[in-house]
Amino acid sequence: MKCAPFIVLMLWLSAMAVGGVVRSGAPPSPQFELVQPDLFAASGGQPNAWADVDGDGDLDEFVGFAAGKANRLYRNDRGTFVDVAEVTGVADLTDTRAAAWGDFDGDGRVDLYVGFTRRSETKNRLYRNVSAGATLRFTDVAPAMAVDALGETRQVSWIDYDNDGDLDLFVAFRDAPNMLFRNDGARFTSVAGPLGVDDPRRTVGAVWFDYDGDGDLDLFTANQNGDANGLWRNDGSRFVDVARDLGMDAAGRPETAGSNGPSVVDVDNDGDLDLFVASYGSNFFYRNDGDGKFTEIAAQLGLAGGDKATPSRWGDYDNDGHPDLYVSSYVDQPIKEHDYLFHHDGARFTDVRAAVGLTLGATHGVQWVDFDGDGDLDLSLANNNPNGAHPLYRNRLPKSSSTRSLSVPIKDEKGRARKPGTEVRVYAAGTTRLLGMGIFDTGSGYCSQNVMPVHIGLGAFSGRVDVRVREMPIRKR
Repeated sequence: MKCAPFIVLMLWLSAMAVGGVVRSGAPPSPQFELVQPDLFAASGGQPNAWADVDGDGDLDEFVGFAAGKANRLYRNDRGTFVDVAEVTGVADLTDTRAAAWGDFDGDGRVDLYVGFTRRSETKNRLYRNVSAGATLRFTDVAPAMAVDALGETRQVSWIDYDNDGDLDLFVAFRDAPNMLFRNDGARFTSVAGPLGVDDPRRTVGAVWFDYDGDGDLDLFTANQNGDANGLWRNDGSRFVDVARDLGMDAAGRPETAGSNGPSVVDVDNDGDLDLFVASYGSNFFYRNDGDGKFTEIAAQLGLAGGDKATPSRWGDYDNDGHPDLYVSSYVDQPIKEHDYLFHHDGARFTDVRAAVGLTLGATHGVQWVDFDGDGDLDLSLANNNPNGAHPLYRNRLPKSSSTRSLSVPIKDEKGRARKPGTEVRVYAAGTTRLLGMGIFDTGSGYCSQNVMPVHIGLGAFSGRVDVRVREMPIRKR
C-alpha cells in the first residue's frame, strides 16, 4: 500500500499560533454574540459556504436561499459584512440547496458551484470568478464546462479524486444518480458511470476522506428515505461500495428514516479520521480503528440521539484540544428545531448550547469559521424556516484561550487552494505526541463546502510545535 507523503513544517510554523507560544490553564466557557443581526435576519437560508473570495486575507460568506429570496454574498471588510451578491452576479432567486467554493481553473481565484432543485427547472451553475483588481465579478460557465446538471441537488464537493492536480466535481442528488465530473482543463467529463459511483439511492450528504490511508480520497454518501448509506472505496480505476462489508450502511431502515449530514473528525486524537453521520432516527459515530475498519460508538459517546438530525459540523470552539460538534435537528416538523452544541470533554459529549449563549438555530447550514482572525472559531448558521434567520455568532473566548490554536492554510506551490482532503497533524516539537488533527474541507457537514484554513485547538499545551501536512500525491495520467 503506497501512502501519501508528509510535508513536515518545523519549529518556525509555531509562530502561526495566534499570540505565539501557547499558555497553560483550563479554558473557560465561551459566550457567543450575534454579529450584525439585522443584516443576517432573513429566513430561508440553506447552504452557507465560506472562502476568501476577493483575496484580501479574510473569509467571505455565500448564503443560498429558498425560492423567492435572492442569494447573498457577504464580503468581509475587516469584520464588517456587506452583501455584494447582486453587483457580482450571484444573486439567484431560485431555490438553492447546495454551494461549494473551489478554484477549478487554477487561476488563484475561488469559483462557486451552486445547486438548485429540479422543480425550479433551473440547471446548476458554475460561477467563474473573473474579478479584476478591486472589482469582484462572477460569470456562469456551467454550460460551456458541461456541468450544468439538473436535479434535486443536495451536496456538492470539489475534490481531486484522481490525484492529477486539478479539482474535479461531485454532485449528489436526492432524485437521480449521483454525478462525478473529471476536470480535463477546457471542460469537464462525466465519469460517474464508468467509475461505478453513479449511485441512484437518494443521497443528501457526502464527504470525501482517505479512510484506508492508501493515498486517494474515498467517498461516504448519506442517503435518505430508508436507503442504505454508501462508503465508496477509491481503487483508482473504479469505486467500490464497501459500506455493507464494514457495517456502515445502516441497512434495513424504514422509509421515514435516513441519513443527512456526515462530517469527519479525529475525535480520539489517534491520527486517523472518524465519521459522524447525522440522521433521521439514530445518529451514527464510526470510530476509525486504523486498519480500514470502523466501530460504531455513538451511544457510548452520547451522540446517538438528536431526533431528526440534518447538518453537523465539528470545531474546537474553546481551543481545549478536543473537537466539539454542532448538530441541528427537529422533533416532528422542521419548525420545531432542537439544536445541540455537544462539548467534548475528552471522553464524552454534553449539550451546552443554551449555556454559551446560542439562541438562534439552524436547519441546513452549520459552519465553524474564524471570520475575525482572533484564533477562536465563530459560528455561522442558516435556517430556512419562516421564523428562522442565518445568524453569525462571534465567539467571545478570552484572549488567553483564543491564542491556544493554529490556523493552517492549505495551498499549492503557486499559492492556490487546490488540495481538498489534505490532512494536517500538529505535534509537540521533536516528538510523536499528537496534539490535534484536521482536514481541508471536502463537503463535510451538509450542502456546503468551504475553502478555509484548518483550525486546531492546542489545549493546555505549552511550547513549540511541528506541523505535518499530508496531501494526496499527484499522479500523471
